[in-house]
Order: sequence, then C-alpha cells, then structure tokens
Amino acid sequence: MALLRLSHAIKAISSEEVKGLGLTPMQAQTLLWIRFTKPFLSSVGRLAQALGVTHVTAIGVIDALERDGLVARQVSPFDRRVTLLRLTPAGEEVVQRLESFGQTLETALDTLNDHELAALERGLGAIVWSLHAGGLLQVAEACRGCVYFRENVAPGSSEPHRCELIERFLSEQDAKLACPDYAPENPHGLLPIAAE
Repeated sequence: MALLRLSHAIKAISSEEVKGLGLTPMQAQTLLWIRFTKPFLSSVGRLAQALGVTHVTAIGVIDALERDGLVARQVSPFDRRVTLLRLTPAGEEVVQRLESFGQTLETALDTLNDHELAALERGLGAIVWSLHAGGLLQVAEACRGCVYFRENVAPGSSEPHRCELIERFLSEQDAKLACPDYAPENPHGLLPIAAE
C-alpha cells in the first residue's frame, strides 16, 4: 500500500513541478529522456518503452512537442527505418528549466539517515530489477557498471570506450549518457547512479 501511495504522490508532484512550463509530466519526461539518452539510441520505439506507453501514445507526445518547437525528428544514419529524436535549441532551454524536476522527492529523501537510505535503495533496486526482468520496466543507465561496457580500450582516441552489445566505440560523453540496453553487472545490488 505504501508503494501505491508513493506512486500517487509522485504523479501529483510531477504535475506540480512542470505546471509553470506548459508541459505535462510525460512531456517533461520525454524531453529529459532525449537529453540524457545516447543520441544514436533515442528512437521513438525506445521512448515508448521508457515511458511504458504504446508507440501511438509516444508519437502523440512527440507530435505535441514538435508542434511547440521543442523536438525534431531525424532519420537514423545507421538504419533509415528508425526515427531518432533531437532537442531543438528551444527544447534545450526548456530542459535547463527542468533542473528542479524531481527535487521535491529528493528533498523528502533527505529526511532519511544513511542506513535507511541504503536499505531503501536496496529494496527498491530489487523491485526495479524484478520488474525489468519481467519486461515491465525499462532501466536506462550510463555505461559504467554495464556488462557490455569496456572502458578505455582505445586510449587517446576520441572514442576510447566500447560497447560489446552494439559493437561500437563510444566517446566519454556518450558513455555518460543513458542506454536503454543497460545490463547491470550486479542486478541485485544498489540501483546504479547515472554519471553527472
């Protein structure tokens, strides 16, 4: 019951935090997802998975953001059947204004001591990875801690890291962005923390 109450509170908090920006919480999540996801993986289909919605619903969100001049679509240079999402300069500005998105919940977590916070992270981490294993939740994180990530295999180059899953070299910036294919080395440990 506590998780259900928390879910309702998060929905209310999200709506309140984006109220002054003229966005819905899902639109705000979309903009943040595009900003913090590897550009070559920011497809419409992956967005739908990340939001937990149908492809049609994701298209509706993107259409609205595109009409507002915040998002642009681009054909993938790797696969012309795939549409990638980009923030426009106006979209980047809105993302900068979304810095406080989620701050209310973080402030509430500040009331926990270190032991309580670690226990909460372990418990929620177990739930998240269980839902992920069941195909009910997508977990996108930065590369470090992923079973496919190979750090600094080409030192001194502009793309020193490598992802064995997609067989591609990555820049340091790409390695810090979230990947929808993230597979943790230790799925039962603490939730990974994305690089800043």
